[in-house]
Amino acid sequence: MNPLLKSWLGVLRLWSLTASTVPVAVGAALAALDGRFSWRMLALTLLSGWLLQVATNLLNTYGDYRSGVDTPATLPTAPQLVTGLLQPRPVFLAGVGALLLAAALGVAAAALSDWKLLLFAAAGAAGAAGYTTGARYKYAGLGVPAVFLLMGVLMVLASYYAQTCALSWRPLVASLPVAFLVAAILHGNDLRDVVTDRGAGIRTTTLVVGDRCARTLFYALHLAPHLVVLVSVASGVLPAWTLLTLLALPLTIGAVRTCAGGFRARDAVRVGKLEGLSAGTHFVFGALLVLGLLLANGC
Repeated sequence: MNPLLKSWLGVLRLWSLTASTVPVAVGAALAALDGRFSWRMLALTLLSGWLLQVATNLLNTYGDYRSGVDTPATLPTAPQLVTGLLQPRPVFLAGVGALLLAAALGVAAAALSDWKLLLFAAAGAAGAAGYTTGARYKYAGLGVPAVFLLMGVLMVLASYYAQTCALSWRPLVASLPVAFLVAAILHGNDLRDVVTDRGAGIRTTTLVVGDRCARTLFYALHLAPHLVVLVSVASGVLPAWTLLTLLALPLTIGAVRTCAGGFRARDAVRVGKLEGLSAGTHFVFGALLVLGLLLANGC
């Protein structure tokens, strides 16, 4: 493969797009359960969600490089700038371009459904633009709560609203497990990078709450989704088929045990696995949630 093409594929982090696929799919499955579903709207919202995440990835790589967070010594997730394989300005412009394309698709989806969908699109664009550039809210310790809201709650609600032009308690409740787990992905990254982030002079959520509370937060982000589903099924908010998500419980336990054991033994290798373990749990849990909703709909 051409080295330049390989570098661009790396900086796009396409392997991470499950984080935006899951919430859009959950919102669409909930709409189908309510008898409202459009393949065209699913395609628009999914492409928009992917582009928002790609824009965030690109601008995050640029922002971390410019802020001194990513250096040759820190082994960043996307090292293309610190190694010189790519230059900062093209990466920044590509991020802006992806953001504009995502916004254009959001406008198209709103034109086909309801103008209020633009509010969701604006929130997503602002979140992507301000993550580590502009407002740089991640460096103020707001990364985990912002990702919880933007890539969990709001993305599920936006997908549902695009299909139905309405909101209800069910998509809000169903968004919470997705939100907890997508926040766990970023929190796992922050736990891994706590030493280098502290050295760079930024404040991630981990550094704000402290080491012990940060580990407790990681456990809670992984365990809370199962509790939400159990309570939601018991109260009739979600169908019984969504209990399929309990099949992801071994992954949850594995992530919790890896975190506890890694910090207890001060094992950087195990701590370094937390982001990937969280991403895998998020995808499997989300796929089981979608499957449960589809089965409840008789699909």
